[in-house]
Amino acid sequence: MDRYGVDLDFANFRLNMQSLEKEGKTVVCMAIDKMPRLLVSLEEDHLAKPEALGVVTYLRDVMNMKVAMITGDNEHAAMRVARYLDIPSSNVTFRAYPNDKKRTVKRFQSQGEKVMFIGDGVNDSPVLA
Repeated sequence: MDRYGVDLDFANFRLNMQSLEKEGKTVVCMAIDKMPRLLVSLEEDHLAKPEALGVVTYLRDVMNMKVAMITGDNEHAAMRVARYLDIPSSNVTFRAYPNDKKRTVKRFQSQGEKVMFIGDGVNDSPVLA
C-alpha cells in the first residue's frame, strides 16, 4: 500500500496488518482516496494442499531435487508453510508478484538449475507460459 501512497499509519492500520501477518494470515486492505478503511484477514483451514507434503518429500528425498517455494504470500505465512513442508527458509521467496516469480525462475535457470515449476493459480501463468 505504501507504493500507492496509502497512509497505513492512519488509525494504526500498519500495526494491525503486521500483527495479523505475524499470525500467518493474508491481509487485504481496502483504501478510499488513499486512506485505509477496511482490513480483511484470510486464513485457510490447512497450511498446504493435502498432497503437498508427500510431493515435496518425494521430490527432495527420492528424486534428490532442490525444492523452493515462490509465493505472493507475506513472509510469515510463507515461512509457516515452508516449515510444514520442510523447505529451508533460504529457498523461500515471498511477496512475489507474477513477474517476480518469472524472474526468480529465470535466475535459477541462469545459475544452471533445471527448474520444474508447479503453479496453482492464475498469478502463476507468466512462469508457466
